[in-house]
Amino acid sequence: MSIKKLRQRDPASTSRRIIDSVKRPHDAKDHSDFIPYPTNKVVGIIDDVGDAQAALRDLKAAGFTAKQVRVLTGKEGAHRLDVKGDEHGPLAHIVRSTQRLLGDYEIEHATRHEQELLAGHFGIGVTAQYKENRDKARQILKAHHGHFINFYGRWAMENLDR
Repeated sequence: MSIKKLRQRDPASTSRRIIDSVKRPHDAKDHSDFIPYPTNKVVGIIDDVGDAQAALRDLKAAGFTAKQVRVLTGKEGAHRLDVKGDEHGPLAHIVRSTQRLLGDYEIEHATRHEQELLAGHFGIGVTAQYKENRDKARQILKAHHGHFINFYGRWAMENLDR
């Protein structure tokens, strides 16, 4: 599947349940594209479009479905991360403020991802709850010059490759 087609998919499916469960008035701005934290995902950065496309082909061949793989790039991708929490309403602002207050890695990583996306690189996220799938996703991303590869679990983050 092409990167363009992956970008056109419904972005709400990648948001955490807490964002999806919030009731919004019909006239409110759609906040569903906000990504507060990539729960149970292996996320890596690939700089080159050809490498990104090859990684997507290999992920599909390895059995990952289109629903399990997301690609972010450019201003649109950076908007979805919304590192400051200013573009997606009060809940996003609260999430990012809490992450900053806790001094955890979330803001540091989100900032790095935002910088990579704005530089024209590709952030590829692969849902991989089980270790076997995490290893498979890491190997594929690494084989296509992926870097800053991490697994974001529900309660902890694991560096898979810097």
